[in-house]
Order: sequence, then structure tokens, then C-alpha cells
Amino acid sequence: MYAAKQKGITFIAVVIVLALIGIFTLSILKVFPVYMEHLSVQTAMEAIEVDPEIKTMSVSQMRRLLEKKLDINQVTSVAAKDAKINRTIGEITFKVEYEVRKDYIGNVDIILSFSDEFEVPL
Repeated sequence: MYAAKQKGITFIAVVIVLALIGIFTLSILKVFPVYMEHLSVQTAMEAIEVDPEIKTMSVSQMRRLLEKKLDINQVTSVAAKDAKINRTIGEITFKVEYEVRKDYIGNVDIILSFSDEFEVPL
């Protein structure tokens, strides 16, 4: 008679699949809050962009408005002082660039870079 072949997944394959699921889950848990905070930064910038009084505001007033909006949304990764605001005769340019570094596993870190900007013609 023929010997019956075993079918199924081996213990090593189960361990590998569980490790991959664990790494994927850990990645999501580390990165998701950073992207949610970035969404708050984008929302704050969009609110400033559509503000009808922005054309009459000074650079320091725009910076204070951004600071208030970031504080309301509890954003800690970027500060209003990091925003580059340029007011010329023809337009206002508003740019926020920042990086977020998160611990991943041991001495391995994840670095996420963000850059948002808008221009308002005067």
C-alpha cells in the first residue's frame, strides 16, 4: 500500500505567517496616529486658506491663527513657528514641512516626512 501524504501547514509556516501578521499590525499601530495628526495639520491649513480675512492678516497673525488651530487639534509633531509664510505684493505662500520619527522595533525607527503648502492670490 501507498503511504498517505500529510496535508496542511507546518509549524514553521504558522510561525512565519503569525510573525508577518504581527509586523503588519505593529506598522499600522505606529503609523496610523501620525497620519491622523497630519490630517489635522491639513485641516488647519485648509481653514486658514479659505478664511476671508487672510488677505488682510499680517504674517504674525497668520502664524497665531495656525498655532490656535494646531492647539485645538492637539497637534504635537509640528509647531506654528515651523511654518514658512511669505507675503508678497501679489500672493501669500504658506508652507509647512516636518518629519516625524517613531520608534519601531528596538533601535529601528520609522521616519515620516510631510510637506503641505498653499498659495492665496491677493
